[in-house]
Amino acid sequence: MNIGPILGILSIPRSNGIPFGGGQSESFTDILITAEKMNCIAFVFSPLDIDWSKNAVWGYRYNWKIQPGEWERDLFPLPSIIYNRIPNRTMENREVIKHILVLLKQKYGSRFFNPCFLDKWKTHAILCSNRQTLAFLPETVRLYNPKVIPEMLGRHGSVYLKPSANSLGNEICKVTKLGRGKFFFIHQSLNQQRREGLVSNCHELLAELPPINESSEYLVQQAISLAECEGQPFDLRLLIQKNRLGEWQRTGMAARIAGIGGITTHVFYGGIRYPAEKAIREAALNHGFSPEKIKKQLKKIELIFPEVIEQASGESFGELEMDLGIDRRGKVWFFEANSKPFRFDEKLIRAKSLVKLIRYVHYLDESGNLGH
Repeated sequence: MNIGPILGILSIPRSNGIPFGGGQSESFTDILITAEKMNCIAFVFSPLDIDWSKNAVWGYRYNWKIQPGEWERDLFPLPSIIYNRIPNRTMENREVIKHILVLLKQKYGSRFFNPCFLDKWKTHAILCSNRQTLAFLPETVRLYNPKVIPEMLGRHGSVYLKPSANSLGNEICKVTKLGRGKFFFIHQSLNQQRREGLVSNCHELLAELPPINESSEYLVQQAISLAECEGQPFDLRLLIQKNRLGEWQRTGMAARIAGIGGITTHVFYGGIRYPAEKAIREAALNHGFSPEKIKKQLKKIELIFPEVIEQASGESFGELEMDLGIDRRGKVWFFEANSKPFRFDEKLIRAKSLVKLIRYVHYLDESGNLGH
């Protein structure tokens, strides 16, 4: 009897109390529900709970029969497919975890997908080396010397300082050149209130930011004058996944409109969710460009970017979320890619993404059984 694939969702449970909380718990239960409907056994496990000698692992399933439901720990066979959802870079970069991830990649190959977070600078370097992807990139340089900031401001007037390894818009700083050698900065952080002010030189500016070291390298990126919708700049979140044939395909796209005075569109900082197609139509009317022009550029990005990132990185991904912007002339810009996207709040996109995820798991399982 064919029982279907066994999917192991890799994560790090909490050491006490409820093993998975908040959005992580919701994401995992959504996957388990969809998997059960689609002839796939699924559970969540920690890389530290693998028993290599027994080809088994201690994992978690969610018991809906108990009210309210709860996570239960049990012994499972080693999964046939592994989906990496370790939630942050700090956990993923622990030496003991990195060692186990290497072993899993060696054992599973492409059946261990989304094996790591993407580094913004490494991804940018990959995309710069391809003529087709380069055309969509804003100028971006490493902050290896404070002098690069005024050089970039001289060319673009306004820039973003971005940590290469952060997400959710954390620790981003927007800098704008003013007259008389002054810089105006706005800095946002998940742990602090927004800060802004005037500085006279780059050393003063860097003193306003968290210390820069090897693990928190900053990038300086050209600021794009984004097209507006509802009177505010907006950008796009584009979710690309591999389908039942193992081919990259768009799952969905959503717009995020910046809050008043916001330097990014993240909802945490006051951004507003908005339908992507509607935002594009409104922006096209506001700025006088063609929606068809945008669609053609988006199609090109969907077809080329995932392939280039995956091939050049040598990793196996099953999904990528891309942050894109449209300027006031109707040119599409690529800002960054995320190999571990957060749940889309748009219910239809979320539902489609879950089904496509499990279809891809079936594809990997069947390919493995055929020896591909």
